[in-house]
Amino acid sequence: MADKVNAYYKLIQDDDGIKMTLYPPVGEGDNLNIDEILKYLDIQKIKDYDIGLISDTIKSLTEQITIKISSEVVLPVDEYARIVVSPDKMFAVAKFYPESNTGKKLTKEDILDSLSLAGVKFGIRTEIIDAYLRGRVYNRGIILAKGQPVVQGKNAEIKYNFNTDRTAKPHLNDDGTVDFHQLDNISHVQAGDVLAVLIPEIPGTDGKTVTGEVIKAAKVNRAVLKYGNNITLSADGLKITSNVDGHVTLDGDKVFVSNVFKVPADIDNSTGDIEYAGSVEVNGNVRTGFKIKSEGDVEVKGVVEGAEIIAKGDIILHRGVQGKQKAFLKAGGNVVSKFIESAKIEAAGYVSSDTILHSEINAEGDISVEGRNGSIIGGHIRSGNVIKATVIGTDIGTTTEVEVGCDPAIIKRVGELKKIMADITEEKVPMLTNVAQLRKKQEKGGLMQSQLVFMKESVMRLKELDENYKTAEDEYKQIAYKVEENKGAKIQITREIYPGAKVIISGDYILIHQVLSHCQFRKDRGEIRPESF
Repeated sequence: MADKVNAYYKLIQDDDGIKMTLYPPVGEGDNLNIDEILKYLDIQKIKDYDIGLISDTIKSLTEQITIKISSEVVLPVDEYARIVVSPDKMFAVAKFYPESNTGKKLTKEDILDSLSLAGVKFGIRTEIIDAYLRGRVYNRGIILAKGQPVVQGKNAEIKYNFNTDRTAKPHLNDDGTVDFHQLDNISHVQAGDVLAVLIPEIPGTDGKTVTGEVIKAAKVNRAVLKYGNNITLSADGLKITSNVDGHVTLDGDKVFVSNVFKVPADIDNSTGDIEYAGSVEVNGNVRTGFKIKSEGDVEVKGVVEGAEIIAKGDIILHRGVQGKQKAFLKAGGNVVSKFIESAKIEAAGYVSSDTILHSEINAEGDISVEGRNGSIIGGHIRSGNVIKATVIGTDIGTTTEVEVGCDPAIIKRVGELKKIMADITEEKVPMLTNVAQLRKKQEKGGLMQSQLVFMKESVMRLKELDENYKTAEDEYKQIAYKVEENKGAKIQITREIYPGAKVIISGDYILIHQVLSHCQFRKDRGEIRPESF
């Protein structure tokens, strides 16, 4: 005997009417459900039955019992299969109900016909049907058909064997000094190094429902290894290696390797200006009046005087810059310097220094001045996001401006672009309607000459408006994100900010009139407020 058998019932028909034999569940089998019984009787077109007797009997059913439910005389009731297709159409489940004493049993062909009537065309498990026919089990869900699940594929993937994150910041030691020796911002490579490996895409497999509908697997993305000079692609196209010693960078999705130009001593009269397609490493100083222009990083082991350094990557100054109001540094990445004095600096990334004195700095990323001294004194320091400093200003009231947040000019321009696009849309809508009406009239019977001229002028104007809209939209997409990114802009001071300091956030400012300690400034509801942190 099975450990679990659901309760079920069977009809008995004779001259006295219709009787029902009820079989109790075995083990943890399910009890009978009155609603299901009533539905079954309705399907068999048995109308006049004693619902109360049936209900009361199944409530106390503990052993097999036969009850008379109706005096009707009906046609023989055959074995019946109720087929239900799951909502996702991946399963077809059958419940079987036994025939009456005068009815017929289902054959395999009958069950297949029932599945067909239910719309089941695929995944029919004939072995399950055969098993049921060998040992019939009633009032229990049996899966007679299974769909084929979709197997999603996998996008191609490129694994880079070098540091692609160029936002690493210098480590702050416990004694307050900044460790410039483990920045690891330059990814050095040697000839023969594998730079990247391509893992090809794996296509998915379509699925199919039991009703025969195809479920399409999602499209997978392909990828190819993109690279510049000094790199070799393997024969199978799955890896790239460096041909030279140098450094590797990732620009977008393209890998570049370039040699590093090493200057053994100072950049001065003996070297002249340096312009190099890769990175530049200077073991000495960069003297006043000389220039370095690099397509990669610039690393200077000595001091930068009143010089000019322009790098598409990072600028790393181990000893710092003493600019004499002549130094200009511009980095497409980050600027890291031991100290910065009397210099002008622009960085697309962050700026980190132990001290900043009387300088003009503009960074899209954070500005961190958190070393042992950690002082910002004099000048104008601007970050698109966060300024963190130990001290801002001096106790003698040195004028010091610190600014965070989006450039007001960008905020203004975003508003202008929104209005331009709205005005274009407002002008286009009635014009499109007029052109559509004129074209319909032209198709039916023609237009007067004046109408033709008007339609031609309108079409030309619409084309002009579309071009103007696209120009404005492209510019909007390039700058609008900056407004959103800088909503969390703030200035943090871990020790003091002194009178004479000016705090500017997204165009608004406040002047500091008293010493404040351990505070931060943020813009809340249009006002700049100091708060503890």
